[in-house]
Amino acid sequence: MKKKMLSKYSLVTNTTIGEKSHYSKLMTSALRSYSCFTLILFMLLSCAKIEGPGGSSAITGNLSGRSYSYSNGSNGEQEITNITIPNGNNIEDGEYVLLNTPNGGTLYYIWFKWDNGLAPNPNLSGRTPIQVSFSFTQNNTTVAQNMSNAILDIAGEDFTVEVNNDIVIISNIQSGEVTDAEEFTQNITVDISNQGNDYTTEGATFTEGPIVDNRVYLIYGNDAFYSEDTRTDAEGNYQFRNLNRGNYTVFAYSIDTLHPDEEPYAVRHSVIINERKEVVQAPGIFIYQ
Repeated sequence: MKKKMLSKYSLVTNTTIGEKSHYSKLMTSALRSYSCFTLILFMLLSCAKIEGPGGSSAITGNLSGRSYSYSNGSNGEQEITNITIPNGNNIEDGEYVLLNTPNGGTLYYIWFKWDNGLAPNPNLSGRTPIQVSFSFTQNNTTVAQNMSNAILDIAGEDFTVEVNNDIVIISNIQSGEVTDAEEFTQNITVDISNQGNDYTTEGATFTEGPIVDNRVYLIYGNDAFYSEDTRTDAEGNYQFRNLNRGNYTVFAYSIDTLHPDEEPYAVRHSVIINERKEVVQAPGIFIYQ
């Protein structure tokens, strides 16, 4: 009996030792796999391109362009219209004046309505009405002020207005060639004191060369906004330092010579830094000022 019990005990002990040994091997293998995975992940992250500061690379470039001089009057000008207003008893109910804006903007008509008048709104097709209410008893300066208030209320985004006694001075906010105002009245008079004209480079003086002390901007990767900026030196050169490897965009703003009243647009170039301690020359940026 003792022999059998010992044999059974020995069998159990040997089996337990074998299971522990197998478990130990599995744990060792798992630890090795985890260590390899961690090492590979670390290597991948170390090689990944993360744009931005903290690196040892740089981007250099040059900004040049054409700078216009408008001393010869080639810059665009706003149209200024003077409208002389009579006393209320000299204005016919329903009379109107056509008023315009440049570059395909909103077209208006200013129509005069007595307080108790029966004349209907002219409802001119394609035009926005500006109604000026007045009475027979009002003098010319009061009607002129009524007109100024009505224009600013309806068309304040397109015009500035001043009143000088009985004269209403209407200035287009946007410069450019515009069809002159026209009166369809008996006693209201219209005079153009300044003719609107378009911006043009024809006949303008200009210089081409480096653009000095001008801002250049840098975008990291696919960011929506720029992350840093710098100014050009006396030769139009600029540099962004201490950058990591990755993709960047450099840009500067230029005017649109065909639509000078619109917002400037960005002239952009893509730049890639592939190595540490690399100095990348960006393509030249050319702008108009």
